[in-house]
Amino acid sequence: MARRTWNRNVHYHDIVLGAVPPRCRRALDVGCGDGRLASELAEVCGEVIGIDNHAPTLARARAKHHRANLTFVDGDVMTHPFAPKSFDFVSSIATLHHLPLDAALTRFASLLRPGGVLAVVGLHALRTPADFAYGVVGKLLAIWMHMTKPIEPVLAPIKDPEESLEEIRAAVEQMLPGAQLNRELLFRYSLVWKKPSG
Repeated sequence: MARRTWNRNVHYHDIVLGAVPPRCRRALDVGCGDGRLASELAEVCGEVIGIDNHAPTLARARAKHHRANLTFVDGDVMTHPFAPKSFDFVSSIATLHHLPLDAALTRFASLLRPGGVLAVVGLHALRTPADFAYGVVGKLLAIWMHMTKPIEPVLAPIKDPEESLEEIRAAVEQMLPGAQLNRELLFRYSLVWKKPSG
């Protein structure tokens, strides 16, 4: 059996998959890249849409992943005409820092049905001693993974994050009350929020 490939984004797929609500009918993967996470979501959700605005990356996703309940859309999540409250689950890995933070959080929340779940794994800028300490450990983990696993290159456009973890946390606390935000290794954080049912 072939070993599963690894990179710093794939490392956190399980956090996202673990946040999928029961009986998820419709899911959106924002910045779907090569489509691997969207395809994994299609195993547990009734319908999955992966959206990305980088045409070459999206072409690779369409070539790699073929599922009857999976569709890839070439577009910008901020402007694509998705209906409000039309998804049970919205996910995003290494994409939020490409978007205006407050506007993107508002947009993601608006797309969720009441009781729906948002799961984000994002990047943050290094500013504090804790950031750099976690960064060192993350570097060591990445070196170990590169030595022990086949690496899956990230071929989508890359951008350095601008917001610090503290800035992201403040925005999340204001806009998504009750969200769980955790610092992760590999210069990342995880965010899981359930939209109130009321």
